[in-house]
Amino acid sequence: METLKLRKPVMIDGEKKAELTYDLDALTGQQLETAVRDVGRSGIQVGAIELDPCYHMAVFAQAAGIAYEDVKRMGARDCREAIAKVRSFFVSDMEEPSEPDTSGK
Repeated sequence: METLKLRKPVMIDGEKKAELTYDLDALTGQQLETAVRDVGRSGIQVGAIELDPCYHMAVFAQAAGIAYEDVKRMGARDCREAIAKVRSFFVSDMEEPSEPDTSGK
């Protein structure tokens, strides 16, 4: 688990939060699908998942166990940081070199 310290606290479930814990590594495929649906309910169509900031906001919400609407209420800098963490999560996995094929096939 990691923690995002907010520059501007945000009200979530009636409580003012100054930091949010999240775990991108614990996400499931179901949660990624839920993130697509959350964005779609806002009338936004998800593009390339590696680049789509709205999708990244929804994925962060899933990783933090909060509603997509909560992330949308975050301050712009806090939201930008959450988006960057999710984007890095997706892109870093793509940049890691794959294991060489040593099977001899």
